[in-house]
Amino acid sequence: MQITWLHSKTTLPRAALEAIERERLVDLFRYSEQKKLTIVRAPAGYGKTTLLSQWFSSFNEPVAWLSVDATDNDPIRFWTYVIRSVSDTVTNAIDSKLLALFNEQSPLEFLIDSFLNEMELIPGEIRIVIDDYHLIKNPIIHGMMTRFIDYLPPNTWLFLASRTDLPLPLDKWRLQDSITEIGMDQLRFTYEEIERFYRIRGFSYETTDSLQHVLEATEGWAAGIQLAGLSGRASTADEWQRDAFDNTHPFITAFLLQEILASLSPSIQDFLVRTSILNQLEPVFCDALTNRTDSSAILLELEKKGLFIVRLHSSEPIFRYHHLFADALQVEMRQRYSKETIASIYEEVAILLRQQGDFLSAIELVLQGQLYETADTWITDHLIQIFTLGQTSTFIRWVRILQDHNYPVDIETLVMYVITLSNIYEMEEASRLIDELERRHEVDQWMETEEYRGMASILVTVKAFVLFAGVGDIEQATEIIVAQLKRGRVSSKWDNIPMQYNRLEARTLRTTIGARGKLWTTEVVIPFLDLFRKTEFKEQNMTGFGYGVQAETLYEHGYLDEALVELEAALEYGHRFQDPGLSIPMYILKSRVYAAQKQFVEAYAILDSAIDITKERHWLDSLRAMKAYCYLLDGNVLHAEQELSASTGLNHLDAQSEQEFWLFVHVRLLLAKGQVMEALKTTIRVKEKALRERQISTLLEAMVLEAICQLDVGNEEAALASLHNALEQGAPYGYVRTFLDELRVIPLLNKYLKVRQNDSKPYWTSVPITYVEQLLMSAQNETSRKDTMDKLTPRERDILKLLANGDTNREIAKQLALSEGTVRVYLSNIYRKLGVNSRTKAMLLANGEG
Repeated sequence: MQITWLHSKTTLPRAALEAIERERLVDLFRYSEQKKLTIVRAPAGYGKTTLLSQWFSSFNEPVAWLSVDATDNDPIRFWTYVIRSVSDTVTNAIDSKLLALFNEQSPLEFLIDSFLNEMELIPGEIRIVIDDYHLIKNPIIHGMMTRFIDYLPPNTWLFLASRTDLPLPLDKWRLQDSITEIGMDQLRFTYEEIERFYRIRGFSYETTDSLQHVLEATEGWAAGIQLAGLSGRASTADEWQRDAFDNTHPFITAFLLQEILASLSPSIQDFLVRTSILNQLEPVFCDALTNRTDSSAILLELEKKGLFIVRLHSSEPIFRYHHLFADALQVEMRQRYSKETIASIYEEVAILLRQQGDFLSAIELVLQGQLYETADTWITDHLIQIFTLGQTSTFIRWVRILQDHNYPVDIETLVMYVITLSNIYEMEEASRLIDELERRHEVDQWMETEEYRGMASILVTVKAFVLFAGVGDIEQATEIIVAQLKRGRVSSKWDNIPMQYNRLEARTLRTTIGARGKLWTTEVVIPFLDLFRKTEFKEQNMTGFGYGVQAETLYEHGYLDEALVELEAALEYGHRFQDPGLSIPMYILKSRVYAAQKQFVEAYAILDSAIDITKERHWLDSLRAMKAYCYLLDGNVLHAEQELSASTGLNHLDAQSEQEFWLFVHVRLLLAKGQVMEALKTTIRVKEKALRERQISTLLEAMVLEAICQLDVGNEEAALASLHNALEQGAPYGYVRTFLDELRVIPLLNKYLKVRQNDSKPYWTSVPITYVEQLLMSAQNETSRKDTMDKLTPRERDILKLLANGDTNREIAKQLALSEGTVRVYLSNIYRKLGVNSRTKAMLLANGEG
């Protein structure tokens, strides 16, 4: 299901015929063409929209326009409108090319990067205008906008209009001299401009002193100047006071109501008040709301009179009220009508929007009108569409509005809210709501009703997941699933709705389902995983992720061959469900296992085959970043740099991904090139983010790399301290490979052990010394095994690998096109070089157990 598309939001407003030309501001816009970003910032009524529409109405190059409203605070909705507006403007199917990113709820960073790449391919230049950006409150959108502006291609200019300061890194862009700012001082009318404006509008004034007083009283504020002209109060200077227009909302509202609205007929007044809650005024819609048939004529007459109305479509009579005017009309609504009548108006408009298919705007409106019961019902009715469209940010905000007003939210909505919270790792809130739902059951037995039995079954599974991934109570989670299996799961409409367990991460351990790096021992976790692998849960994608997380856990604990077995099962699920969020991390893990064994040819082959079948840009970038990592391990810095540069998702040599996996590879590349301070700076930034997000695996890797960076700058004390912090994080979960995969950490581990043995750092006892000794023993065994394997020829290694897989001599001979006698000769040489005297011992040594 697609987001309802409102063309008026992406239509360049028509400049009013009576708008005056302001050449000095036109010069500012001409100057702004030298900068990639222009911000027009001033309070309401300063003519920001008028100025932009005037400038771009006569523009020869393509202009994409977006008028923002409060419903655009969902990242998917906002960027859908931006991309669609650009796509329509340049008649290029950019939106179709990026559609897959929206449908898959792909990582938003990659959506921006892919959009930027598509824009760079546009022949010619394009301007993008986003009006009323101050209505955007979502920090995710601001972060995406920052990245968008940082990497704007050379053929693109961006214009933002706002009433308030923007939560964007303006100081950075000012230092880069890449921003033009137009504010109140520039937008204020001059005396000459007021004179021309009054003359064109036909407003009367008696003397030049009258106009001078208008200028002084309004301080050049466009809306105040227009108000004065409409009221006829510019005729005498004595009627003006210095603070007449002090830009305070109560006065503006009173003036608009007393001087403007009161002068209109009661019929028109009623029309204005009832339609004031509309974001856009379409004649058909206004007719339905006001029980009239002449809305088109009324809107055109209002425009002709120069009232506070803005045309949104050049050829059709589609308008919106100026924000000041709409606010004043809504004040009048509350004074004129009872609460019941106002509620009925909101409901009537919302019903019309919903009938048109715009259920998102309809729900927003009933929430504004405090019609919480209707909002709750509609949210429940459209839950599947909300999740299918990826509108989870909007969904969270809606539910919190209902909760803030103590409204008893529908059971199904609350259960899906719990799932949403757990997916974004707000486990404490999710756990609290689970308790609330269980208490509600004690009162009304909702779990036993036919209507909610399916949701009750889902809630039980979610509770087990929250206990497992969030609190770490695996025993209670197991008991819950066992009890549920005895009762039998209940099917629901949600069974066929795919859940996104991984939108971005190259490692499933970083996801919520991977408990953000809280590793479990095999003895503890296998009984829990078997509940999914051997029961009716086995056909669900969640079970596939269980295999994936276990594969990465086994690798991290040092069991490489066992990890390969688990990841093959996970890959089967990933392909069956066509879920790259599972299959890509498994391809990356498989290449990591081969790289750890110095089998780089196999590692490259795995990654290349995955790249050949992968279409999504962000997953391709992860695979390329892993290939760059393999090149670094293989000692090929040049190829690593080339591969990593190609994996940023942006056609800029200096562009960086913000994905932690990419950044860690980048840090290793910087270290290889001797750029240690830059590597350290990046590592600390990732570490601080991991601390905020409670990402154990990321935090541990960052601390290990920080130790290497400190060592490279000659600060051994700081390096040991960073290593201690890493060991402190890794010890409770038995991390091994994160240390062993960084060969330069091994000597530092030896120094750390000596410090501990000397008891010179008594406060370091938080790390069990046995854990450090085990890491060093594993490193020694791995080094010994590698030295031994280096004695073998390539053909002998091939035979040993097949031997380790359990193949017979006949099977080995068949696969390698050898005779069985030749295989026996090879095996004798292998035994001699490895220093063993039996097939079993050779197999154990090959598997790292000898």
